[in-house]
Amino acid sequence: MSYKAVVTKLTNVRAHSNADKVQLATCHGNQVVIGLNHTEGELGIYFPSDGQLSQGFCAANNLFRKAELNSDPEAKPGMFDENRRVRAQRFRGEVSDGFWVPLSNLDFIGGISFVEGFEFDELNGIQICEKYINPATIKAARENQGKKTRTAKTSVMFKEHFDTAHFGRCLHEFDYGQTIIITEKLHGTSGRIGHVQIERDLTWLEKIAKRFGVQVQENEWKYLNGTRRVVLEESSGTQFHDPTIRDKAFKLFDGNLRKGETVFFEIVGYESTGASIMPKVDTTKMGDKEFTKRYGKTMPFSYGCGELQSRVYVYRMTLTDEDGHSIDYAWDDVVKRCKELGVDTVPHIRTMTLNDLKEDLRSAAVVDDIRTVKETFSKLVEAYGSGPSILDDTHIKEGVCVRIEGGINNKTFKFKSFEFKVLEGIIKDSGVIDAEEAQG
Repeated sequence: MSYKAVVTKLTNVRAHSNADKVQLATCHGNQVVIGLNHTEGELGIYFPSDGQLSQGFCAANNLFRKAELNSDPEAKPGMFDENRRVRAQRFRGEVSDGFWVPLSNLDFIGGISFVEGFEFDELNGIQICEKYINPATIKAARENQGKKTRTAKTSVMFKEHFDTAHFGRCLHEFDYGQTIIITEKLHGTSGRIGHVQIERDLTWLEKIAKRFGVQVQENEWKYLNGTRRVVLEESSGTQFHDPTIRDKAFKLFDGNLRKGETVFFEIVGYESTGASIMPKVDTTKMGDKEFTKRYGKTMPFSYGCGELQSRVYVYRMTLTDEDGHSIDYAWDDVVKRCKELGVDTVPHIRTMTLNDLKEDLRSAAVVDDIRTVKETFSKLVEAYGSGPSILDDTHIKEGVCVRIEGGINNKTFKFKSFEFKVLEGIIKDSGVIDAEEAQG
């Protein structure tokens, strides 16, 4: 997942509805709060929510709330706590999703020219930003890393799922004629299972025979089970989720995949211990009474599962050859294959093209140029990614995944709802370990 800063222009600069010393603007589809001295089209730096600014960047620009941490303690202090985290929050009733500053904030480095679209997390060897990981997760990851030992083989065929880019900063990837698939993004723990070829452990007799030029079978087909990054059979480190839920998931596919198939899925609900797979969240900390009234003071991400129950939802399938070259199944083929396997796919929301939106705008007598179409598309994705989950209306969606079909490998982008980003921040502030980050 990318938490790099990006050089971008301000668009749709407008007045704040409830404050006269700041204004609002849009960056990559996200609303940000900016000062009154900034204008439409101004080039600057956008930091996405849940990133973390570096100590040096904050100090050089007097961004810390504690003046003594800034390079100029006499200057007006900023708004950042010591953890330097970029938060999704509300400012005087308006959404603030990310942080934008002018290019001049990088003057302390010097000697760099910027162009729109440039992404970075460090410049001239100086760290500028990174993903925010809370202290409890960092500690758990360090402890687990020291315990990991290689005890089994993996395979070039057993690919990790790629890091999914943010939808807002990838609107340029979309064009007329493409088939676009929108599905709900589920908040659970990731898994992958593949029927792949691995090296056999040769017997002593086979090793001797091989030395004498006798041809022996050196490979075998095997099912591998993994988290997002780790092959489970290869790690003796801490498991941050009850292995029973992964055992159950493995049994759904064991013996049923074709050679070379890998299935990628999300496990949601509850562990066999009764604990929720993803932590419950205290909604009262949002400060939104209507939200708490709608979803309750404590909101679990249950996805319709009863206690002690978990479910598997597939979001991607690939076919990989012995050399490690993969092709993605089209979404319709994923659905068909999952029906054959007797497993569920993540909820499908819509299949569409930008041509559909263009025709809708034309029918409504609205300008249908590509910029207007993409702005409409962005608002549509935001609407689809917000509100209650399709699987369980007692909690919100995490967001949606937007997938461009076609070619050997499909492109997929994620959109997280503003409400989920706020709740995600509350969970991290509570000290809960991010299991996937700690797992490595």
